Amino acid sequence: MAHGKVTITVDEYSSNPTQAFTHYNINQSRFQPPHVHMVDPIPYDTPKPTGHTRFVCVSDTHSRTDGIQMPYGDVLLHTGDFTELGLPSEVKKFNDWLGGLPYEFKVVIAGNHELTFDKDFMAELVKQDYYRFPSVSKLKPEDFDDVQTLLSNCVYLHDSDVTIKGFRIYGAPWTPWFNGWGFNLPRGQSLLDKWNLVPEGIDILMTHGPPLGFRDWVPKELQRVGCVELLNTVQKRVRPKLHAFGGIHEGYGIMTDGFTTFVNSSTCTVSFQPRTPHRVRPAQPLQLLRPEEGAGRGQDTINSFFFYKYVK
Repeated sequence: MAHGKVTITVDEYSSNPTQAFTHYNINQSRFQPPHVHMVDPIPYDTPKPTGHTRFVCVSDTHSRTDGIQMPYGDVLLHTGDFTELGLPSEVKKFNDWLGGLPYEFKVVIAGNHELTFDKDFMAELVKQDYYRFPSVSKLKPEDFDDVQTLLSNCVYLHDSDVTIKGFRIYGAPWTPWFNGWGFNLPRGQSLLDKWNLVPEGIDILMTHGPPLGFRDWVPKELQRVGCVELLNTVQKRVRPKLHAFGGIHEGYGIMTDGFTTFVNSSTCTVSFQPRTPHRVRPAQPLQLLRPEEGAGRGQDTINSFFFYKYVK
């Protein structure tokens, strides 16, 4: 555990995540065992131990929630891209789906496809002479000014945090620039400024995109696309026990560095096609021990089947 204030600076390889991955793998073995390894998801029929909170992670559903097999749990974490374009009709549909789920709490962040949630993006879109997103461009400001209020069946986080069942959860939608979608920022200082907003003492971090080296490989392009500054923020400063994200559909799966569990729970495939109901990608369930009221963070451990949080 690091002591004192840790300051993260822009990495020298920030603009080229594939090069950054190669450099740190060769010189530090940063992404190789024993520093990192894969984690198996919890089987659906595994009983929840007494005193635990079960988190179910899902992402990138893209208005294709019909047929998704949702496991039982206590808290749902959705890390963005719950729509195609952020149209109010899509948001309402998603909110209705959330309302029908049995989880006691549901926490949601936006992704790059929630265009109407990004006010700066929308302000620039209406200025353009051509419209890349015609259905979004036709919206009037009053149609989307308060679009996030349509999410009445969840806690919506935007550079903010909430404490649920003793766990402090922080959510942010930002991702490295990719073809000019919503919540895109240049790699380097612009993204680091957002990650610097994440307070220390967070148990669960929700971002839309991955950190470098953790479920961020894009096979078609033979590239790593994760954010180097996000990785350094997670591993060197914030050190949450769970980092949930999506964004890279090909990266679905779970890894750990021995302290933080990294979950890419993208539901849609790379071609944005949902699986058939019996083959749909399952949401990722994780189980944590609920801290007693007023207890500190205590000592944390992890194994390959359950994600526990022990409190002294």
